[in-house]
Amino acid sequence: MKAAPLLLILVSLPVFAAGAAEKTGPEKTTGEKTLWLVRPLYPGQEALAGRTEQALDKLTPAALRPNQVIGRAELVAALKGKKAEDLPCFLGETRCADPIDPFVAGLGFERVVLIQGGQDEGGFKFKVVSYEPHTGKTMAASATDTNLDNALLGAVAKVVSVAAVLDVTTSPPGVTVFVDDRKVGVTPLSTQVLPGERVVRLDLKLHQGIEETVIVPMRGAVKLDKTLEKVAARIVITALPAGTSISVDGQVLGKDRVDRGIQPGIHTIRLTAENHKAFEQTVQVKADDQLILDKTLEPIAGAVPPKEIIVIQKPPPPPVQPPPPPLSLTEQLEARRSYFYVGFEYDRYQGGGLVSHRFGDEGNARSSYIESGNRELIGATFEFGYLGKYFGLAAIGGSVMFLDRSWTMTIGRVANKTLTGSAANCPTGEDTFDDTSMMNVCHPTQIQAKLMVLNLRVIQPAFRIQVWRFMFMLQAGFEVRIGHLTQQTTDTMPTVSYNDGFMVMDLGVSGRVGFRFYIVDGLFVYANYKLAGWFVSPFDPDGALNPDGGSKQKTSPLNQGFSGGLGYAF
Repeated sequence: MKAAPLLLILVSLPVFAAGAAEKTGPEKTTGEKTLWLVRPLYPGQEALAGRTEQALDKLTPAALRPNQVIGRAELVAALKGKKAEDLPCFLGETRCADPIDPFVAGLGFERVVLIQGGQDEGGFKFKVVSYEPHTGKTMAASATDTNLDNALLGAVAKVVSVAAVLDVTTSPPGVTVFVDDRKVGVTPLSTQVLPGERVVRLDLKLHQGIEETVIVPMRGAVKLDKTLEKVAARIVITALPAGTSISVDGQVLGKDRVDRGIQPGIHTIRLTAENHKAFEQTVQVKADDQLILDKTLEPIAGAVPPKEIIVIQKPPPPPVQPPPPPLSLTEQLEARRSYFYVGFEYDRYQGGGLVSHRFGDEGNARSSYIESGNRELIGATFEFGYLGKYFGLAAIGGSVMFLDRSWTMTIGRVANKTLTGSAANCPTGEDTFDDTSMMNVCHPTQIQAKLMVLNLRVIQPAFRIQVWRFMFMLQAGFEVRIGHLTQQTTDTMPTVSYNDGFMVMDLGVSGRVGFRFYIVDGLFVYANYKLAGWFVSPFDPDGALNPDGGSKQKTSPLNQGFSGGLGYAF
């Protein structure tokens, strides 16, 4: 059994069986009907089979295309309606020496062309088998080329007649015709050419040459009818190596070959190519004359010829990435994410309430109100934190504050619940029974006091905006106040002495808003405004410790101030 018909049966039988019952009679064809079947030569190259089918479709003339079945998809459509009963030889009803030929002939194909195509390091490779079922004749051929169309046609042309006709007519006649730089005759001309992409060039002295690329179909015909323009003079310059730049009178006209009309007179021709010596010549072109120059440039000694670079085929170096644009001053300062600063701080208490407790031999007493008009504290402050582009955290910060002068403080004290007068342990010997607290309450006393307080803040969210060297900040969060209130030793009006003083412990909410100015690098000066409110100090709802002025405790819980100093961001 023949190898080519067997391959066809393996490809066709499933499709034939699927469409066998759709019609009752065979389909008649006219002309030479050809089946082209393509499969990959190497595994994994199915896409190349599709490209080969497209190339066959492009190279088939429109007049012959209806009788050409290209590929498996078109074969499915062509076999619809075929019945096995129409092939008696294949079914054994009629004796025949070889049932394969009648079977394939019964499908309506006068010729079957089986193509295997693949691509390797040598280029494109095609193996072709042509099979004629009526005669049983087979022919095989193969071809290889770096171009797919050329490799395909090189193999197909050896087993199938594919030559096409090129008809060229020109005005005026007598023009020399070149096909792919090979002279094939003069016009009017009718000649056979191989199908595919062909470059046709028309040349006539003292006329502007014409060059055109045409697609020549298999067994088709291509007609060209061109008019060549007459010129006063003409130059034809051909230069090597490939890529040589051709200039005439300082104007670049092209590379490798230039063919054009030119005005009579003196002209300067210059040829340049990389790694070759430049060539320059001044020529005089006469009217009704044609100048032809064919020049190969001389390579520069020691220079690497271009062909050697091509053989080495070194991968091109990666493109040099341009350096990123330099960061602006704002971006440079935004990139500094940590900071630390120290400075001075000034606070002023808005309300009069300041609660501090005393526990000891002198009894249960506490400070309750600041009688003095001045309520200022001064001291030192610090802070350390982290900042993103816009948001960050003040990780830890604090301030140590001192009175710049003493305060007059009201001190309240709880008396003995069962005794009165001096027996109640009141400093002034006077007491009053409070119906609300159900306790005896000593009348308030006053002392001259000194205060030292530590304000501590931890993890306060912060927001910043950086503009040039200025940064504007806003932060807020909880703050703890711990202090020690002591009685001044020079107190001239003590009614009782509190040797160990009073302890201040308070929780509040504070916020800071301010700006920084960067002097140089990360060094900056800053100024902040502070506002804080406290939860404990302003309240004594029962007035138990200050019966003569309990309303004083219900005053503003706020204190405000400002700070400034130096810092560094890194």
